[in-house]
Amino acid sequence: MASLRVVIFAILSLFVIALPALAQNSTEDLVRRMAIDVTAEVRKNPDLAQSQTQLAALVERRLMPHFNFERITKLAMGRNWSKASPAEQRQIVSEFSKLLVRTYSNALASLKDLDVQVRDSRKNGNDVTVRTQMIGRAKPVSIDYSLESAGGSWRVYDVTVEGLSLVTTYRDDFNGMISSSGVEGLIAMLKQKNGK
Repeated sequence: MASLRVVIFAILSLFVIALPALAQNSTEDLVRRMAIDVTAEVRKNPDLAQSQTQLAALVERRLMPHFNFERITKLAMGRNWSKASPAEQRQIVSEFSKLLVRTYSNALASLKDLDVQVRDSRKNGNDVTVRTQMIGRAKPVSIDYSLESAGGSWRVYDVTVEGLSLVTTYRDDFNGMISSSGVEGLIAMLKQKNGK
């Protein structure tokens, strides 16, 4: 009986020791796969880069399932999140996710010839930061993806490009808009940007 407990403890110990490495490898693979899948599809179909609608559909299909837009929006709103009603929160998440998809689609058209190189990852509790570089230009572009484990899968909740966090950048904009025009003003601004 004692030897069985020792064997079970040894197996569990190996699993616990291996778990952070498995988590990090899976997040690195996820980020690599997301980048490769999307850029490969745009390279394969050059007409895609000319159509904002088709690019947005590609981003929605390939990338949206791997992003936690509610958490991104909560982080971007910061303390102002609680000022919005549940209906306004849903509306802000919807409009903000549309804006981010459109923004990423526009960037994709110009970055389609670059390759992604995963440098490493750092685990911190249930979060992992995967550090990558876009290579193919004279100076590589550093992009870090912050992911969280939720429901057995990893989802991105922030992207930092050359040290500039997406969440922090939008938080400044959102705070300014809410200070001057309230939550309704933020919703109106997001709708206006999505209508362009």
